[in-house]
Amino acid sequence: MKVLDTISATTTGGRNGTGSTSDGKLEVKFSLMKALGGKGDGLTPEHLFAQGYSACFGSALQYVAGLKKIHLPEDFSITATTRIGQTEEGNFQLETDLVGKAEGVDKTVLQELMETAHTVCPYSRATKGNMAVKLSVA
Repeated sequence: MKVLDTISATTTGGRNGTGSTSDGKLEVKFSLMKALGGKGDGLTPEHLFAQGYSACFGSALQYVAGLKKIHLPEDFSITATTRIGQTEEGNFQLETDLVGKAEGVDKTVLQELMETAHTVCPYSRATKGNMAVKLSVA
């Protein structure tokens, strides 16, 4: 792999701790969610995952639209809804729904772009075969 960028993040105290990136651009206080016995008054790793996946997938969508010479409006959006649950074996597991919205773009065309973006997006590639991901158009 040809490395294009590197980011380092450290968390102290797990889901009830703090996190920061080595470049100082992100500092966050985590809080254990109510479903896991916490107060639920702060950010969870799933917040950051959903936000990151949404942004990354949006960029992948722009990339594939550009390759196909399809114009996306500036205010197009990707909403990532990430859920955490447990498997029958008791292991924790994530699943995510990605919903695209782009006014003026035919919904069938947008769905096709999203399916192609799903093969390009680094988050999609990293989770392929490990997490259920549902793609749909609003």
